[in-house]
Amino acid sequence: MKSLTHRSLKTFAGLALICLLINILILGLWIYAFNLGTTQIERVAIFDNYFPDALVGRWNITFLRMAFCIAAIILSNISMKLPGKLWKSLNIIILIFSILSLSLN
Repeated sequence: MKSLTHRSLKTFAGLALICLLINILILGLWIYAFNLGTTQIERVAIFDNYFPDALVGRWNITFLRMAFCIAAIILSNISMKLPGKLWKSLNIIILIFSILSLSLN
């Protein structure tokens, strides 16, 4: 198997960070919608309005968040081969937050 280059490992780390940020954004939207609504039905309706109709459903957004968490974990795990404390720290932070977010689902 061909070894990954330094540049591709950095790209994977960046993609892992983007996956984690998308996941955090979705969670932030839920917190925002939760504070706007007065009942659970109203909160869910507000939250669903932020997404296209194809994603609105009982479990679709949850599966989307889980997919982004798993992608961030895999990409960050691959990127752990990068040398340097900054890259190692970034990947460890991505792993920790992605695993915690996955466990919240």
